[in-house]
Amino acid sequence: MKQRGRIDSVAAAVGEAAGALRRRRESRRPYAKVYDEDGFARLLAPDSPTAQELIDAAEAMVDAVDAGHTGDPAR
Repeated sequence: MKQRGRIDSVAAAVGEAAGALRRRRESRRPYAKVYDEDGFARLLAPDSPTAQELIDAAEAMVDAVDAGHTGDPAR
């Protein structure tokens, strides 16, 4: 087996970092997951009207909770 040189090691590290950043960015993108009656999940196309309605409703619920939060840890 051929040992990796410095350039190969640097290229591998940069590739791993780029992949991690891409996954992090994609994980923050809002999405709509729905379940059928058998419990199977599927993601809706993010640009579909149904997905956008669900995302908007979820964001409104989060905003409502944030607005009602007083910063009291007992709450």
